[in-house]
Amino acid sequence: MMFNLIRNEHIKISHKKGYQVLFLVFVIGCLLLALMTKNILSTSGENESFADYFIFSTNFLFLLQFVSVIIAGSIVANEYDWGTIKFLLIRPAQRSKVLLSKYLTVLLIGVYLLASYLIFALLFGFIFFGISDVAGDFDNGRYIFLRFMTTFVEVSVMSTFAFTISTVFRSSVIATGTSIFLILTGRTFVEVLAHYQISWGKYILFANTNLTQFFSGNRPLFREMTFTGSILILCIYLGVFIAASWYSFIKRDVA
Repeated sequence: MMFNLIRNEHIKISHKKGYQVLFLVFVIGCLLLALMTKNILSTSGENESFADYFIFSTNFLFLLQFVSVIIAGSIVANEYDWGTIKFLLIRPAQRSKVLLSKYLTVLLIGVYLLASYLIFALLFGFIFFGISDVAGDFDNGRYIFLRFMTTFVEVSVMSTFAFTISTVFRSSVIATGTSIFLILTGRTFVEVLAHYQISWGKYILFANTNLTQFFSGNRPLFREMTFTGSILILCIYLGVFIAASWYSFIKRDVA
């Protein structure tokens, strides 16, 4: 039953023209990134290598959050906008299973985005920078792996937030708009708090989403912050988001 529900969600997403256009923009963005990197390296006189491009490309992984929240912010709200929510809930599946299938689809979308970004980065890297000495290019493999893993955490957290807003307010515009606004401003806000050492800022969501601050010799935003503490805070936020989504979807009237 759950597999069928998740499959149906995938079918709906894949057949929506808006998402098809979004994926096309995503691919074009990856191509433009490769061309931009090649131009930067060539004009600076530095050696053009696959490793330089691939490491540089990880700086743009944060953009995946925007794609993920657009999908997560509409996956529930669109059912209300299109008037299909009643037909969805008259099926044998319980409401909780319907909601879970949508949430699992949102998380899977994050995996697909990261996998697609990796594939296109490799593809365009091979095309524009060659495949010579590829084994040596992966000396920084641990760094790249950490960037992808920490990005998955960020994407999952922001997707969950957008999913919650979509479920509670039943509006894709509010969910997507709020999520994108917070992605753009949240980090800056906590950096200001950290600059003035306002200690309660370490409990804000956006102070903990970027886990790379605990690796590669980086310094956390707040001195008291630890990797374990940030994971715990993120889990608490996720628990609150999921609980709010569940209560809103299960308990509230569909009409």
